[in-house]
Amino acid sequence: MKLKCSLLRMFVFLSGISFMTVSGAFAFEASSLFDADTYKELKEKGYVEKSYFGKEKSELSLYPDSPLGQKAKENWPANKDDPTFVVEEIYLISKKELGNGSYSKTTIDYASKILRSVSKLEGIHYYSNLEKKDAVLYKNAYFIAGHNDETRIEDDTAGSAEGLVKYCILDDHSFGRARYTLHYSERPDEVSANFVNIDSLKLGPIKGIDPGNLYITLVISDCGDDMLVYLVTQAKTPTLKIIKSTIYDSFSSRLSAIYKWFCSEFK
Repeated sequence: MKLKCSLLRMFVFLSGISFMTVSGAFAFEASSLFDADTYKELKEKGYVEKSYFGKEKSELSLYPDSPLGQKAKENWPANKDDPTFVVEEIYLISKKELGNGSYSKTTIDYASKILRSVSKLEGIHYYSNLEKKDAVLYKNAYFIAGHNDETRIEDDTAGSAEGLVKYCILDDHSFGRARYTLHYSERPDEVSANFVNIDSLKLGPIKGIDPGNLYITLVISDCGDDMLVYLVTQAKTPTLKIIKSTIYDSFSSRLSAIYKWFCSEFK
């Protein structure tokens, strides 16, 4: 009997080691994804942000030096005028802080399913700097059947997201209701989603954002005991200085809300 118990304990122990080894087999060293100064700040604060407006430098600088991070850098088409507004954010969060910290869920496979659960964006809150209060960011959020077919369909979370192209509707608190194209990429160690607006977006009383002039990208990278989340908004907006802070506040608060939503979905 003692021998059987010992063998059972050994099996459980070895299984745990095996799972941990497999779960960490495809992971980056976070320190290798950034320059020394950026990584130091990220480790100290858990968060780094940069933004550019108007004629300021608009090249991305916080993207992780990984295959999908490099791809995010190239998302904005080379044949388009440069974006007039960019805000980048990176977060490094311990997997122990995601859900119950279970390694069975803190995986790229699970993160991929979250990024494709667009309907779960519906009802999330953000801080509206214009109204100075919390508000519902997306009144409605769901996949649709096609570019010109607004039939609501279920979230597509089966299998890998690699190469997947989907369409969705986001009914934004400030920008209004608009269709988006979503491009997904997935590797064993990271997953990304890129939203591009199909319809024009409102920007209050001024001219809004034309179709194809808003790119919102998320890259999730497995860093062993941590998860790295990179978010970037690139947009062609009016460059009036009087609206600079308004545009920054608007997009920054949205990225923050999306990050919090992503983390909250590890249940």
